[in-house]
Amino acid sequence: MVENKRTVTVTVVEKPACKLILKRGIKSTDYFGYCEEIGSDPWEILDAIPNTLDKSVFIQLPESMITPGTSKAVCGVEVPVDFSGKIPEGFEIIDLPSFQYMWFQGAPYEDDHWFGAAHEEMARAVANYTPELYGYEFAEDSAPHFQYGTSAATGCREMIPVRRLSKK
Repeated sequence: MVENKRTVTVTVVEKPACKLILKRGIKSTDYFGYCEEIGSDPWEILDAIPNTLDKSVFIQLPESMITPGTSKAVCGVEVPVDFSGKIPEGFEIIDLPSFQYMWFQGAPYEDDHWFGAAHEEMARAVANYTPELYGYEFAEDSAPHFQYGTSAATGCREMIPVRRLSKK
């Protein structure tokens, strides 16, 4: 019997500079803690902003982007550098410099209820991945870690910041 093998692909991408409209968590450090603390309204508010670069996303910020009295957990949406629209009340906007990321893309799946397993699959793939084999190292101390919405059609998707290893 042939076992059904699933894949997670990894691609290095250069994310251009942009701005991030975000709602900060206070004590939460992960997605479920953030949703429990803040609720689901921020996602809907962010997705209603016109001219965004993508849909709203859960983000873990590096220490350098955390403000006093908040946590690393935020939800946000990226907008162009020249964005001049209205910032919703209770949200803020920050600059994100250009940075390199490893885009981890999980395979689509059939059962809409399988999203928890898709996240477990992604967590295993990331934990077992060795970017040094390809001349990179994870750089979560330098840029945000993006965890995009998971669905049966798109699979689980994450962007983890990386930096090129210096050649010796």
